[in-house]
Amino acid sequence: MGKCQSSHSFRVIVFLLVLGLFCPLAWAAGQVKAPDGLVVDFTNRESRSISLRVGSADGISAKMNFAVLDSAGRQIAEFFPYEIMTDRFWSGPLDQENFARVRTGDPVIRINLSESEATRLREQFHERMVLLREERRKRRLELLGEEKVDLEEQINELDVESVGLKNDIKSIQEELKREKSLSKRHIDDRQEQIDELRDERSELTTEREELLDKRDTLLRRSSPPQDRISDLNTEVADLDREIGQFNLEIDDLRDDIRELREESRELEEEIREVREEQRELDLERRELELELNELERELKELQKK
Repeated sequence: MGKCQSSHSFRVIVFLLVLGLFCPLAWAAGQVKAPDGLVVDFTNRESRSISLRVGSADGISAKMNFAVLDSAGRQIAEFFPYEIMTDRFWSGPLDQENFARVRTGDPVIRINLSESEATRLREQFHERMVLLREERRKRRLELLGEEKVDLEEQINELDVESVGLKNDIKSIQEELKREKSLSKRHIDDRQEQIDELRDERSELTTEREELLDKRDTLLRRSSPPQDRISDLNTEVADLDREIGQFNLEIDDLRDDIRELREESRELEEEIREVREEQRELDLERRELELELNELERELKELQKK
């Protein structure tokens, strides 16, 4: 019986050794670990692709196949290196459901696929790439269509604003014309008053000079008549006050003329400002038209695809 137990133990040992030799080979036939610590480094929602921080410098090639694992070690998605750089590679687009399950930091393993499975995986990625490009094209068409409508609305708003500015300019020009006509009458009237005041002032100035000549003649006498000289000084002082009053009236009239002219200048400045606003608006409209033309060109190119 001891001999039988020994023989049984020997067979068990041999079975375990065989199992130990073949199980790793069987595992390797299914999946092989990539470099230690390999994880999803980055995800791109736009292209539904994932990135790993290994590349051609690590021996990565487009023939290799990989799989993302979830927390339970189950495969979430299979992929292959689509764009390989020195220290990084990107997958092609995963299907939407699998991509939604992938998270940054998920572990990644390298897997071995049969030739037909590997070919099918690449065909699937190519099909997704075609569909993704078409999705992008449609989204871009939709976006461009919205931008086109927005630009057209902006241009229409500028056109309405432009009409308003042109009406403003016309209204101000008409007001300026009326103001200048009215201002001219007021200015002419005040200028006429100034001329009359100047004539009266000139007469008073002449009379003052005559009085001063008389006073100077009396002062040259050996015995100047002080009473008469005093009267002449009083008359000169009275004339000075009258002349001063004329000067004040003339200055007031000149101020009126300046104010009247200033009102016209303010309207002229307002016209210049509105015209400058009109020029800026026209420039903005031209820029929007150029943008719209470029957008329509891109739309036509996308619609041809």
